[in-house]
Amino acid sequence: MSASLQRLSARFVQQGVKATLGKMWKDHVFRITHSVMVEFRSEWQATVGDGKLPDGVDCIHITGDAPLPVLCEWLAHRATAFRQMLSDGKQALFVTRDGVAYGCVWISLTSHRDRKAHEFYQVIPGEAYHYCWLLDPDHRNSRLGMLLCRQTMHHLRHLGIRRQFGIVDLTNAASYLVQYYFGYRECGQKVTHLYLLGTQWTITSRYSGNLGPQRKSRAVAA
Repeated sequence: MSASLQRLSARFVQQGVKATLGKMWKDHVFRITHSVMVEFRSEWQATVGDGKLPDGVDCIHITGDAPLPVLCEWLAHRATAFRQMLSDGKQALFVTRDGVAYGCVWISLTSHRDRKAHEFYQVIPGEAYHYCWLLDPDHRNSRLGMLLCRQTMHHLRHLGIRRQFGIVDLTNAASYLVQYYFGYRECGQKVTHLYLLGTQWTITSRYSGNLGPQRKSRAVAA
C-alpha cells in the first residue's frame, strides 16, 4: 500500500468517514478560508523569555542545501516540498524532540510569491514573512508550538529583523492565540483563499479592528 493510501486509511480510522470525506472535498473540490495578517515589531513589548529549551528539545535552523532533520511520520511526506522551498531561497526552523522533527516554520527574507495560489507578500529589508507553521497533531497539547514560536522570534531578532509578519487562518484559534501571547497583533489585512478544482486564488482586503479571538488586551509599548 502506498504512503498516501496508508495516510488515508489511518484518517478513516481516526476521524471517521464523514470527517475524512469532508476533508477530501475541501482538499480537492472546493474550499474557502479567511485569514488575517498579524505582525510583530521590534519596538513592541514581547513575552519572549531567555530562549532556553527543555532537555531533549532542540530548534534547528536549515538553509540552502543543508540536509533536513529526521522528520516525524506526519511531516515526512512533505520532504520534497521542503527541499524545493530551500532551493527557492527560503529558510526553516524545525523543532525536534529526541532528534525527530515534529514541527516547523518557514521564513522568507525577500518578497514571497506563490504562483500556484496567486499569492504575493512584499518583504522589504528589515522584514521577514513567516509561513507554513506545522505541528504534528499528536504534539499539539505539548509545549512544542510555544517553543517554536519563541525560538522563531529569537532567531529573527538575532538577524536584526524589525518587523515579522504572517497569515493566520481565523479557524485556527490555537495558532492565533499563541502568536497573540507573544505580542503579535492584527494589522488590518484580511486574506481570503479560494480553492476550486485545483485552481487557487488569493484575495486581500482592508479592515479595521480585530477579527480573531481575543482573550485579553495586551499593553504594547510604542
